[in-house]
Amino acid sequence: MQILIKEPSEHSHVPNPDRLHVIRLKNEIKQHAASSEEGPSTILLDVLRITPLSATPGLSTNDAWLQLIRRERPAIRLDPEGGLPLILRQTDRGEKLVLYEDNSMVIFRDMQCRFTEH
Repeated sequence: MQILIKEPSEHSHVPNPDRLHVIRLKNEIKQHAASSEEGPSTILLDVLRITPLSATPGLSTNDAWLQLIRRERPAIRLDPEGGLPLILRQTDRGEKLVLYEDNSMVIFRDMQCRFTEH
């Protein structure tokens, strides 16, 4: 058996202990995103609160973290008949959103905001 010991190159770096916080943060965000129905911003703020300030120089941008959260979310599946799931048929307020749906098309209701003057 031959053992080869290689001299460090000029690209060798000392391990950065703050990088461990970034890796933990990323794993925490992925786990939270996959198991929670909270909004991406809420998840990000909850996890960033526990991150040490010494690790902040190694963090990605907020947009990159929000994209990571969206990627980790499970895809919304169609209902058994092949139609839109209930979550996509209604607004957050429970109002009907779909006017017509069949196998080839979906027509959504016009949801313009109307303000009345008092």
